[in-house]
Amino acid sequence: MKVNIEIERSLQIDLPVDRLRPLIDDVEASIGRFPKLKKLTRLGPNRYLSELRAVGSSIARISHEVSYGARYHRSEDGLALHWEAIPGQGNASIGGSLSIADRKSGSEVRFKVKGELRDVPVPLMYRLAATPFIQGKFAHLIDLYLEQTRDVLLASAAQSAKTHAAR
Repeated sequence: MKVNIEIERSLQIDLPVDRLRPLIDDVEASIGRFPKLKKLTRLGPNRYLSELRAVGSSIARISHEVSYGARYHRSEDGLALHWEAIPGQGNASIGGSLSIADRKSGSEVRFKVKGELRDVPVPLMYRLAATPFIQGKFAHLIDLYLEQTRDVLLASAAQSAKTHAAR
């Protein structure tokens, strides 16, 4: 079964945009924080294969280990990281973006993803419910990713301030 996903989420962080630039600059670290990431393989310059642990529910017997190749590039202004699917890599085609923007109080991190999961094993009796269920699972993973990213950035800023104050 094929499952299309299209999800957009955002999160406010009480830090200036300049403190969020590592999200865009350090591609491997940004990808590596994604929940359920089992393995990240570098395929070439700015090209990676991401393999996730099973996403789904063992109770409903809907479980899929998603893998996809993507080519990453930064925007000219350095405020966004975009990725496009590499055809023929993995069992999914996923593209999207991670962007940061200045807001009145801090910054906003926005995560967009759009793609298709292929060969999702779904029992016939769950076919109607499978798409919204899997989309919900991915939305939850993105929410966790944004929360973990916020925590890492805030901890890094606190450590930096502490180091600077000690000097």
